Amino acid sequence: MGPLPNVPAWSAAVAPVLAAASGVTLLIAHPPVGLWWTALLSPGLLVLALHRDPRRAGRLGALAGAACFGPMLSWIVLPAGYLAWFLLVTTQVLFVAVLAVVVRPWLSSRLLPLVAALAWVGMDAWRSIFPLGGFEWGAIAYAHVDGSWMLPAARVLGGRGLTLLTVLISVAAVEVARSSRAAAKNRGDTPIERALTATNVPVGFLVGGLLLSVMITIEPPPEVGSLDVLSVQGNDIKHWISRGDDPSFTISTQMRDETVAAVGDGPAPDLTVWPEASIDTDPYSVRGARFLPLLEEAAATSRYLLAGMNLDGPEPAEAFYRTQLLVDQDAQVVDRYDKRAVVPFGEYVPLRGLIGWFPPLQQIPRDIIPSGAPHQVVVDGLGVAVLICFETLFGDVARDNILAGDEPAGLLISATTDASFGISGEAAQHLAQSQLRAVETGRWVVHAALSGSSAFVAPDGTTSQDTGLFVRAAIRQDVPVVEGLTPFLVTGDLLGTGTRWLMIAAIGWVLWLRRRREAAAEETAEAVPAARTEA
Repeated sequence: MGPLPNVPAWSAAVAPVLAAASGVTLLIAHPPVGLWWTALLSPGLLVLALHRDPRRAGRLGALAGAACFGPMLSWIVLPAGYLAWFLLVTTQVLFVAVLAVVVRPWLSSRLLPLVAALAWVGMDAWRSIFPLGGFEWGAIAYAHVDGSWMLPAARVLGGRGLTLLTVLISVAAVEVARSSRAAAKNRGDTPIERALTATNVPVGFLVGGLLLSVMITIEPPPEVGSLDVLSVQGNDIKHWISRGDDPSFTISTQMRDETVAAVGDGPAPDLTVWPEASIDTDPYSVRGARFLPLLEEAAATSRYLLAGMNLDGPEPAEAFYRTQLLVDQDAQVVDRYDKRAVVPFGEYVPLRGLIGWFPPLQQIPRDIIPSGAPHQVVVDGLGVAVLICFETLFGDVARDNILAGDEPAGLLISATTDASFGISGEAAQHLAQSQLRAVETGRWVVHAALSGSSAFVAPDGTTSQDTGLFVRAAIRQDVPVVEGLTPFLVTGDLLGTGTRWLMIAAIGWVLWLRRRREAAAEETAEAVPAARTEA
């Protein structure tokens, strides 16, 4: 934590390569590539880059962020254009740059693995709420959902715990290797076993992180019954090629047709799920009245239908509710869930009066009205928690909705469209969020996507009956419901809350160190002319 060292030119030249490799390994750890184990390489590679050239920490962090988030978020180009992609990626890149700057003063400290792990979690925790409500896409934890031995720890520590353990193990492994190499090189006549005592602390972090990643686990809550659930996927319209005439009505009609065909002459499912925005226009309004018969015909095939739709707000021309509406067989409203966490520039326009003239923003003529309170929908006496679209990013929203009723909800439903992003990695990355929420909460998740991928997600994160993108399909299963709470549901996101404050303190520390170096440089600059004058 002293002055920044001078580094050889060759070492500084290697640093950008290591930083870019850090971003690429984090990218390919996530779906659709899904090499989860490369997430264990990414933090260590970034720290190695900082060791090579600590003076350029911010730029190296930015390079790592760009290598990861640039390709990962490319799906935003189709609905929003390159400017939106650039702004979104730039925001994420700045967070990684700040992370690198915060870690830099600790490069010579034996506590580096722990500091890097806490700082990384703190960066993600801030990304989840800032700016404009946050966007924590690409968190390390989501890379673990397919095959990682560490995944069960999320029931205790949540997704942030997975990120903490991943960074701790990765950086500790790098520090063990560096310390061992330095000890062997500089030991002189010192016995090797004594020289290697310098590696004790990073070895402790490495072994401790590995042990915790295996031992911190608990079985999911017990199953106490099941619901026969039908999830319908009805959008096969590739809108970026050809939308056709009245695509929203066509999609709703296809939803009706798929539902009727899936049930046929068989028994009615307990619950049919129509994903987000299956009905684009309020069917209870005059202009949306033609959608109501479609809803009624589908509802008649199931005991209950949970249908995604847009319902008009008090000023229909300006705002609406993004809703999952629960109706019975007679299409009578039983309950509803309105989306709570809405996405800026996708679902509403901040400061619309000032910037609403901007052409890309005119594609969002109305704002979604967020619901202020957690809520369950009650299906025949069973509490069911609902998430709509990118609410899967927010573990606290899922937790609050599960705990909102008199009893914890026994099932979680994630309803989304994902149609706006075309055939891209977004759908698989979105499903990974539902997989992590399933593990954290110990609940089955019905991930229902209007254009795919839809799936049933078990409490261990595994998926079944996964559908393709932009195909018409229906999947049905007796989905177990559970009773009880995971430790994460009991405690909530303690790591996120704590590390946010630690990041503020760390940034303050970095600024203080910088000011102290500047003051020392000023004193030196003043002392040199004075010494010459005296001479």
